[in-house]
Amino acid sequence: MELKQRMTFNEMSLHMKKHSFKLPSRVSVGKYAKELGFKVYKPMIDRKIHFFYINENIPANQD
Repeated sequence: MELKQRMTFNEMSLHMKKHSFKLPSRVSVGKYAKELGFKVYKPMIDRKIHFFYINENIPANQD
């Protein structure tokens, strides 16, 4: 799994499992993302809060 400009919690936890020895939890994944330069973005979509990690320094995919 590679880093993207916008990643969900599940994507970030999979990346953490592959590249770290720590067990993923909501707190440890957030700290890991912060170390990589990501910021938390929590929009409310259909009355549910979703967690995304955003890093503007990574170029967006031009697919």
